[in-house]
Amino acid sequence: MTYSIAIRTLGTGGENYRRLLESITRQTLQPERVVVYIADGYEAPDLRIGREEYVWVPKGMLAQRALRYDEIRSECIMLLDDDVELAPDTAEKMLDAIEKHNADCVAADTFLNHRMTGAQKLRAAVAGLVLPARTQKCAFRMRRCGAFSYLSHPVHGGCYPSDTAAGPCSMWRRQSLVDLHIEHELWVERCGFAYGEDSVYYMKLRANGKRLYVLFDSGAVHLDTGSSSGAFRRGARRLYVRAFNNYVIWHRCVRTIYPGTYTTICHAAREAWDFLIATAAGHPVQFLRAARDARRYVRSAEYLLIPPYRLP
Repeated sequence: MTYSIAIRTLGTGGENYRRLLESITRQTLQPERVVVYIADGYEAPDLRIGREEYVWVPKGMLAQRALRYDEIRSECIMLLDDDVELAPDTAEKMLDAIEKHNADCVAADTFLNHRMTGAQKLRAAVAGLVLPARTQKCAFRMRRCGAFSYLSHPVHGGCYPSDTAAGPCSMWRRQSLVDLHIEHELWVERCGFAYGEDSVYYMKLRANGKRLYVLFDSGAVHLDTGSSSGAFRRGARRLYVRAFNNYVIWHRCVRTIYPGTYTTICHAAREAWDFLIATAAGHPVQFLRAARDARRYVRSAEYLLIPPYRLP
């Protein structure tokens, strides 16, 4: 199978961006093209490996992925953030997994939830209801409440079906990516930070009958520049954005996959828990405002004009 690489960036990745580009030159299976989708208003970095082509697109974590990829005609597209470093055989492994599992997308496990320390696992469980699961047969299970569980003991090098995945490194069949119409989901950026954007488009695969897999030990390393995500975590509105997007993601995405009253009850229980966490953090008013505004938004004319999550 042939593939090309699509990188999203602001052009400010510095040393980590250099490491990404150099790791691309070392791939055992070279891409046909390396296209860098850079945000409008930003300058292309001085660093070059000689193969990359720059295309300016609207700024946004999702906007820089919600493209038609007319520049690329390869069978597959490897989507990369600008803070990922690849092992020499990462692309080859991911393409092999696409073929072996007849997958529409294979994502690399870059956040390594199963390798968190005990304290980190406890914090994830308390703050986000992110839970380990020993017996589940998929990498990440999206639960009816809108939180997810993760496989706690994956086999080294294993490739598992999944409901969602991490966004920094993934290999897609080009047509499956284009057909997904990610551009319909730009609402996720309306609060200024696209919290949960990767789950939105990965879950859309499942909602539309496509096949998502997660490859463990792919060799892709998330270097984490912390530029946008770090600023979000330090921002005063982070709890508002998180609560707002969590509700809309549940309403549009999770509820489509798991319709029914039980799903509503599960989410109500999660919201009650999240309110307690927000109160303990000293921000109950932010949470309540976000919950109110999210409910107003899903009843608005703007929201109702968005095409259905499950495509015709």
